[in-house]
Amino acid sequence: MNKQQRTRQILFYAVYIISVCCLQVTFSQVFMLFGRTADLMLVFVVLSGYLFGTLDGVVVGLLIGMLRDYFSGPVTTSLSNEPVAVLGIGMLAFMYVGLLSSLIFRRRFRRKYFLGVLQVVLLSLIYYPMGHFFSWLSLTVSGNLTTYHSFRYIMLSSLLPQILVNVIAAVPILLLLRFAGPYPKGIRSGLVDGYSVEDRRWQNV
Repeated sequence: MNKQQRTRQILFYAVYIISVCCLQVTFSQVFMLFGRTADLMLVFVVLSGYLFGTLDGVVVGLLIGMLRDYFSGPVTTSLSNEPVAVLGIGMLAFMYVGLLSSLIFRRRFRRKYFLGVLQVVLLSLIYYPMGHFFSWLSLTVSGNLTTYHSFRYIMLSSLLPQILVNVIAAVPILLLLRFAGPYPKGIRSGLVDGYSVEDRRWQNV
């Protein structure tokens, strides 16, 4: 990758990451459907990893996870019942989201766009139930759990509507990355079987 390509990559990612996070935090009501707000941050990480490889997915995941922690990170209570912000969880979670999205469907299917949307569905099915589990676990360990959402509520009133709005949001984000993304013509040169030389080096570390 030459200097001009690297500059384009950094500039486009910087603009998109800041825009996605600002839209998510400031105009969340605009992207609400069925009582759920589209998780633009998650969708962007998934599609970046799927389209452009492991290194892009992991780095974008870490950056967006850091901003997510800063703006709306989880809060727990200390032993003295004082609220304490928990930083780093979003970074770790989104890093793994970016990593997984770069691995699923890569070798056999290459970069078919329908499968990018399907990845949003699959990783939403993993990410949100795990979020509920760790939320329940945190409340249980801290002794603050009195009641929690039923399985029926989580599946029908939380998870399914969230997946639907994420899929709707995935379509314009996918088109943006494809036609006005960090790589010319939406294609990262040097990808072989879905991986670049940089990806393989990173995975071997």
